[in-house]
Amino acid sequence: PGERNGNQCRAGDNAYKCSVFFENLTSSRKLTWIGALPDALKKAKNKAEAKEILGADVTEESFNNFPGCQASAANARCYTTLNKQRSVPLDSCDRNLINTSGSETIGDYLCKQVRRWKKNDSDFKANGIKNLKLPFYYSACNGPWEPVTNGGTDLYADEDLCCNPDGTFFRCDGSDFNQFC
Repeated sequence: PGERNGNQCRAGDNAYKCSVFFENLTSSRKLTWIGALPDALKKAKNKAEAKEILGADVTEESFNNFPGCQASAANARCYTTLNKQRSVPLDSCDRNLINTSGSETIGDYLCKQVRRWKKNDSDFKANGIKNLKLPFYYSACNGPWEPVTNGGTDLYADEDLCCNPDGTFFRCDGSDFNQFC
């Protein structure tokens, strides 16, 4: 939605972004946008809420003051920020990078997005989707989206996403989960 002139919502001059995507949601694209920092900070109601979600040192200004444009530094900063987010359970109601309001579970929020993308897909309408991966990426100084890595290992959310055809979340392993916030 925020893409301009085919820029894939990459970071601008002297800036970096950290993002989360759906991996292989559709056959036509490897990555489908969910959200990014610092963009998501604009959705937070105030600076105190953003600080509560991400920590005091993560501010919009910190993303937009990146004169060195070093990919390794952008990767390290995104890893530090997103590694905290990756282990949040998808049935959590906690406010976070993806679900800034906390009014529904993260899984339900994401599954609604999946349903929006797959609304005309007959397989999704019949079966939903199982084991959808949520990878984390970074972009630095107009550069392409690159996987956030640590020691050569790409960073993913700990829990895969599974969605019913109605756009609601369920645990991929069939275990119990929190359905309401």
